[in-house]
Amino acid sequence: MIEFNRVTKIYKKTFTAVKDINLKINQGEFIFIVGKSGAGKSTLIKLLLREISPTQGIITYNNQDINKIRKRSLAEYRRKIGFIFQDYRLLPKLTVYENIAFAMEMICCQAKTIRREVPLVLSMVGLSDKAKYYPDELSGGEQQRVAIARAIINKPETVIADEPTGNLDLETSKEIMK
Repeated sequence: MIEFNRVTKIYKKTFTAVKDINLKINQGEFIFIVGKSGAGKSTLIKLLLREISPTQGIITYNNQDINKIRKRSLAEYRRKIGFIFQDYRLLPKLTVYENIAFAMEMICCQAKTIRREVPLVLSMVGLSDKAKYYPDELSGGEQQRVAIARAIINKPETVIADEPTGNLDLETSKEIMK
């Protein structure tokens, strides 16, 4: 469960990005946070990933106050969350397969597990035939699907996406959201 309790974030003492946010997301819920550009959606994500801290309020993840997580434990916390970046953030010198495998290597998965799981996830996002391609050889939609595959490969408890299907056609968007 994710809970924001009276969360406010003020930048440089003058700009209020989010103010007095109360939000509760239960396990298994699928939600959309929508709003105009500059409304604070990205700030909410950065707060949850603890890239930034709230000016006031408490954010809990599975009943744990994330601001009390020590720096040395942050990586472990973030591994519970699969994040799909709007701008993909693929590693340009790695193939599609290697980009996805990299996420597994970072948590010390065995090579045989990587060899088994990466093709399954590639199939899930419809890119089995692109495993040996590099990011610059893919369309924007294909790159986004690689980013989605990378975010879900380690079976995170929570997946957060910043406009995950913004670059995909309607049919592919529907398939990915399944």
